[in-house]
Amino acid sequence: MAAVSDLRIVLIGKNGSENRRVGNTILGITAFNSEAPSSYSQQHSEKISGEVEKRHITVINTHLLQPNLSHQQIIQGVKECLSLSAPGPHVFVLVLQSKDFSENDRNTVKYVLNRFSKQAIKHTIVLTTDEETHTSKLTFMIWNNAIRDLIKECGGGHLQFDIVNTGWRSEIVRKTEEIFKKQHEELLTCNMYGDRVVQSSVDEDLSRSGDSFKGNEKEKKYSDLRTKTASDGRVSTVGKPKLNIVLCGSNPSLKNSVSKMFRGVCVKREGTIHGWQISVIELPALTQLSEEEVMREALHCVSLCDPGVHVFIIIIPDGPLNNEDKAEIEKIKGIFYSQEHFMVLFITELSVDKSVSDIVESTESERIVSLYGSWYFVMGLKDQRNTEKILKILDVINSMKTEPYSLQTYIRAPEKRVRHELEEKLRVRDKEIKELQEKVKTLVPECVKLNLVVCGSNRDLKSFISNLILNQSERRSELSSECVRRDVELHGRLISLVELPALFNTQLSEEEVMRQTHRCVSLCHPGVHVFIIIIPDAPINNEDKAEMEEIQRIFSSRINKHIMILIKQNSEHQTEKLNEETQSVIESFGRRHHFIGPNTQVSVLMEKLEQMVEENSGDCFSAETLMETQMEKMQKFEEMKRRIHSLEKWFQSQGNDHKILIE
Repeated sequence: MAAVSDLRIVLIGKNGSENRRVGNTILGITAFNSEAPSSYSQQHSEKISGEVEKRHITVINTHLLQPNLSHQQIIQGVKECLSLSAPGPHVFVLVLQSKDFSENDRNTVKYVLNRFSKQAIKHTIVLTTDEETHTSKLTFMIWNNAIRDLIKECGGGHLQFDIVNTGWRSEIVRKTEEIFKKQHEELLTCNMYGDRVVQSSVDEDLSRSGDSFKGNEKEKKYSDLRTKTASDGRVSTVGKPKLNIVLCGSNPSLKNSVSKMFRGVCVKREGTIHGWQISVIELPALTQLSEEEVMREALHCVSLCDPGVHVFIIIIPDGPLNNEDKAEIEKIKGIFYSQEHFMVLFITELSVDKSVSDIVESTESERIVSLYGSWYFVMGLKDQRNTEKILKILDVINSMKTEPYSLQTYIRAPEKRVRHELEEKLRVRDKEIKELQEKVKTLVPECVKLNLVVCGSNRDLKSFISNLILNQSERRSELSSECVRRDVELHGRLISLVELPALFNTQLSEEEVMRQTHRCVSLCHPGVHVFIIIIPDAPINNEDKAEMEEIQRIFSSRINKHIMILIKQNSEHQTEKLNEETQSVIESFGRRHHFIGPNTQVSVLMEKLEQMVEENSGDCFSAETLMETQMEKMQKFEEMKRRIHSLEKWFQSQGNDHKILIE
């Protein structure tokens, strides 16, 4: 028999927090909320899927062993669990604690398992989670006869939960495969999902409790849920694929009306329409919830859909949008962040008599459609052609052929959003740079240019060197934080020189620093041939050192081959010997340096600069190079965030709530 590649696990236990701890450990992520559960999760099963060791694993966490549940509540809970684990669970895991399990509990467990199938206990593994069983298995076996007797009846035997050594996870898979071999079937076939239309124990109990199906509804339900066994032994639904649909929007009554049109009734979560088996979930208005509730509801919504959400339908009322509608649209986009999984549905009160283009012709409507991709439809609440339109929408959803929006997609959405926002900022900046380059290109013939950028923390020194190189005596009286280019022709060579404002210990914001560095490079089309960093001939102070480090941080080590360090001497009698600290700094910036004093010939400096350009084969530090360095740093930052997230998860698994800050 082939190894399990798709595993559906149902957790049953008395202690909700222990159930969630086991579920999170199986999936390797904090999927089930480990804090105080919401009233909804206390009354309903939760389903979350994930990739674990190259297997697609689905965990359904149930509340079926909670005390004081009525007979009918257990029946409804079993029915909900069967729906979430369709076409059937592979294994039940009983999450038990030896100190809190009696003979009555054992009877309750057997009663609940029998509601699924008389064979359910053969597909069951007992998992104990308390420390006593871990430290003294023999004592536990003698002490709790109820668990010991239950283990003998379960087809999968017993495992011990261990938060550190998670080898028991692989044992669940191994024991499940053993169950398959013993029972000669790959999944538990509950009666309501069998090939024959027979009454399951669930429906028998429902009939006795007065909540039975009507004859035609019952026959239709079983007909729609019939399954077939493929040649590879896997079970699949006959007919068209199942579609998972999430309805979004700020207006609950509109969502309810659209949900009814899709499913035919309001109360069912799943239904069939013209051969399509669909699951429709109404997402509550997110703007009316706290941030914690928003994340919980969004996570729960995605986890209910296996293998994921095929489409989110944004329901927009016809007419001007109010602030609540607009806020909800932005919120949904920010939370789920996908253009491939969304469709916009404009709703009118009556039938759609006017042209569709008239309804969505407003700038606001066009913006909404472009925000969520390109798919949109228009429907009237009382239009007789709605069934036809619903079928068309389902055909379009099926034809989209995108991977379902899974739990993993949801978890990666914030990272994807931040990356795209940064890329958009860089794209806008790149456009501005290209426009500046084109403007510069029309003014200066690039074939004979030498582009220089003068850097350093001392503004007066930069001004002195700039005037010296350009053979000018210009002196600006006011301080400037803006890059300015000066052009001059010397000996048949056009020189463009830009003074870069001090980047460290200034009043400039980080964003303004980045803008000035991009402007500095873009003013030197096609790029900077030499960055001249000026330092005094004395031990380098902290300000000079910090300025040089900031330059290298922003431009990266790619700048080193374009750097000339210029050491300003105040007297011709000063020696040209470097002190140890200055020598170390020069080594880390490409090793090129030049002394310049009161009577130094500028022509010697220019020869050195020309030689640098020649050694670099005319290569320059361009705006594109700067963009590439920014993207590389962004990618390293994202990788660091992923590693830190993994470390935080590890700390949480050890019972420590460590938070790691990114400087």
